[in-house]
Amino acid sequence: MNLAPLKQTGRLATIALTGLLVFSCKKDTPKPEPEPEPVERTEAQLIKDDIYKYYKLYSLWDKSIPDYTSDPAQFTDKYGSADLVLDALKKMTPAHAAYANGVFDRFSYMLGLDGYNTGTTASGRLKMDTNDGYGIYVQLGTEDGKTAQPIIYFVEGGSPAQKAGFKRSDFITAVNGDSDYSIAVTCTTTGCTINDASARDKMMNKLNTALDAGTLKLQVKHQDGTSTTKDLAYANGYTIDPVYKDSIYTYNGNNVGYLALSSFEEIENNNANQQKIDAAFDKFQAQQIKSLIVDLRYNGGGYVDASAYVADKIGGAITKGKLMLTYEVNDYIKATPSINRMFQDTKFEGKSNLSLNKVYFLVSDRTASAAEMLINVLKPYLQVQLIASGIRTYGKPVGFFEQVVQNKVSFWPVSFLLKNSANFSDYWDGLVPDKSNITDYVFVDVGDKKETMLATALNDAAPGITTKASINAVSRKGYRTLDQGEVNIRPDRGMIKKR
Repeated sequence: MNLAPLKQTGRLATIALTGLLVFSCKKDTPKPEPEPEPVERTEAQLIKDDIYKYYKLYSLWDKSIPDYTSDPAQFTDKYGSADLVLDALKKMTPAHAAYANGVFDRFSYMLGLDGYNTGTTASGRLKMDTNDGYGIYVQLGTEDGKTAQPIIYFVEGGSPAQKAGFKRSDFITAVNGDSDYSIAVTCTTTGCTINDASARDKMMNKLNTALDAGTLKLQVKHQDGTSTTKDLAYANGYTIDPVYKDSIYTYNGNNVGYLALSSFEEIENNNANQQKIDAAFDKFQAQQIKSLIVDLRYNGGGYVDASAYVADKIGGAITKGKLMLTYEVNDYIKATPSINRMFQDTKFEGKSNLSLNKVYFLVSDRTASAAEMLINVLKPYLQVQLIASGIRTYGKPVGFFEQVVQNKVSFWPVSFLLKNSANFSDYWDGLVPDKSNITDYVFVDVGDKKETMLATALNDAAPGITTKASINAVSRKGYRTLDQGEVNIRPDRGMIKKR
């Protein structure tokens, strides 16, 4: 049989089938879709994206954050606001059980500029170098153990209240002509309780509303029994005077200095803050003080460089030329010279000639950030004693510098950890005092030797300068402050670096 035609036919059939299959495959393959037009992101989305990117770039805990830098939307589109993005990022930082959210970063924050709202959890912070309002901070106190009234415990330097002459220890007796500013309390040897919580809330709400209003008519009763009434205007951006008291106490030739600092505002180019600090320390040098009491109980921090300047003044001849502080930052900052230059080691320069035997710090659970830094950097070199109204300071060894996002948001991601010359920075839960639970006796003015925390330091620095009898004479009046009775609490400032 001649198989050639069959073979040829088979080959032709195979070629035809192959062609059919090839044709069929080509026919079934869809044409490539055109690339979609890029979707322009909204302003709110871009702000969320930038919050993520800045946090990833600058955060001290950047290694805990997943890398979406090529496409931040993969992360940020899961969240409805910039605040929620930041909250999610902070929750990714390493665990620290003692903090409310169980993680280290309880500090990074943002606020909208020119009224921009970053989300439902947005909140204002104390401004750098300036503040808004009247500058008075209030809690509840009682003279007789039966009736409590608002009492001013702090007046910020440079504020309308300070300029009007109001001071710590003034009882508020009327606001805008309304004299209904007292509530009933019951006091025992262990403390005071409020008889009607709703009456307390009503009174405090009235006072809060008044302190937010554009004008304020305030009547107070001073501790000598006299009264003062003044009209105040709400100030937008008054310049803070952080040195609210400096004094020298003398007993048997022993001179003790006292310096009260409400915050660490910018010190540079011989500005007003530098002049006041220099003048105080010139006075301390002239009187050859051997002990210094630094009152930081209401100091929530401020500029790192300002705190370092004060530390240098206190350290004086003892610390000159020695290492003050070092920084820990992430790898990106280390590799970026324009940023890393801010974080070089700092040495003491010997900005005063003091040679102090001992430094006392009056602190509270609001003493934070740059205030804690001041204490920490001096501890390796000087004899330091902490006298606290509670059991610890606030606990914030980290700081930040500002990122302006889309001209709408001021963003402050935690970017550095600060260490003293002994490499110590582990005060996340606060610095532990040498003397704790010392009453912050608000019924005398700042600097009064009968004020309990100040008297505790003075009695150690210059025994006999003030006596237990003089303190007890005041305490026997039964004056008490009440828990949960504060209005307009001062927020912490942080540890701020300028770029």
